Parts: sequence; structure tokens; C-alpha cells
Amino acid sequence: MRYQWRLVLDPPMSGKENMEKDLEIMEEVSAGDCPPTLRLYHWSPPAVSLGYFQDENKVVNMKACFEAGIDVVRRPTGGRAVLHDQELTYSIVVPEIHPFINKGGVMDAYRAISRGIVTAFNLLDIVASVVHEKKNRAGLTPGSCFDSSTAYEIQVDGKKVVGSAQLRRDGIVLQHGSILFRLPLEINQKVLKKDHKNECENKVELDQKAAGLLDLGYSVTYNRMTRALVKAFSMVIPAVFTSLDGLTNNKGD
Repeated sequence: MRYQWRLVLDPPMSGKENMEKDLEIMEEVSAGDCPPTLRLYHWSPPAVSLGYFQDENKVVNMKACFEAGIDVVRRPTGGRAVLHDQELTYSIVVPEIHPFINKGGVMDAYRAISRGIVTAFNLLDIVASVVHEKKNRAGLTPGSCFDSSTAYEIQVDGKKVVGSAQLRRDGIVLQHGSILFRLPLEINQKVLKKDHKNECENKVELDQKAAGLLDLGYSVTYNRMTRALVKAFSMVIPAVFTSLDGLTNNKGD
């Protein structure tokens, strides 16, 4: 059996618009106005997204963000801060009872979605592995997502390349995450506050823990990754995607 899903391919939007769109889709799926949805999108201008419970005063250098033209937005999901710049962002909105996530809990959803992303990487000849256990979060900053890996997140060549967060509301799961193409180390250091006890080690630690796919030497474009994700999720859900308009229009990086 193949399930009917919707595919949304959006042009670059601001941080506020992107988070509003994810919540709008969540409301549509909850109301039964549309099927489960895979959305792929970008950010313009770059933005720092804060986890729902984070204190921006402890996490973000607002002055540095303003000077660099970087938005700051709060996600509806938990987790830690992410600088969204050279990446492809995914969101999946699906009822908790859908067979794709095995009618399970938070980790079941992470596991299922990670399987789809790893399958997409494999289609692009990128060898990826899934972190099955939570790691110690002590590291680069008090709030950065990419300085540690959590359960069912994805690594390539031992580096974290995907960071994800999840929200459940009214029986609906929203999970969204960043697939890094480049990890801008210098900008991360400027806009995300440092752990001053380990300030001299910060750049080394982030470089050791995370990377973008292009940083790791993989030849991949946004268009190829988009196609791979759509094909992979059509296999692992399994799904028939509607609203495919635009898939051939993103021909650049």
C-alpha cells in the first residue's frame, strides 16, 4: 500500500515566514484539509532559530546578528539554536497514528524520518550513519545544536550533518531539520554565544563535531538533494507525492 502525501517546495523565505508556514501546514493536516506533508525550503536572509524554551539572551549575540544581516526567530519546536544559511531544510507533518511512524513516540518518529534521510544520502553515494544514543551535550556553546549529536540524528564521516527538532500537538507530529551543505564556522562563533571557559577551543570543537556535505568533499546540489529526498521518502513511507510542480525548476545549487 502506498499512502497519499503532499509535497511542498518553497522559495527562500524569512525565518518568521518559514516557521509560520510549518505551523500552518500542521494546522491544515490536523483539520484534515490536506494529507501528511513533506516540505523542503531555504532561508533568506540567513537566520538563527531558537529552540522554543531557549533564553535568547543566553544564546544569541543580537548585535552580531544585526550587523551580519541575520534574522533571529523562535521555532515552535524544542532543541537548541541553529544558524540557517547554506542548507536545505526539511519539515514533515504527519498524524501520530500514521503507520510511517509506527503509531509510536518521539524516538519512533526520529527513527523513521532518519531512515528516509539516510536513504536519500545513499542515493547520492553519501555514506551516512545514525546516532542511536544521546551524547553528552557539553561543548561549544550554551545553545548550539550542531556541537553534539542526539538520538537518531545523522552523521557523515563522523560529523553531524543534520540537526532536527520535533513538536507534537493535537495528535500531529511536526519534525523539521537542517541538512548542512556548508557549516560557516566564523559566523557561528560570532552570532552564537560561547562557553567562555573553553573559548580558545571553540572553533576546533565545532569543526570536529559537525560539517556540511560540501565541507566533507561531497559533490551535491540543492536540486539533487531535493530529488533524492522525494525519492527516498516515496520508498520508505511508502508514499505517492502530489503537488510536484516546481521540482524541476530548482536547477542551480
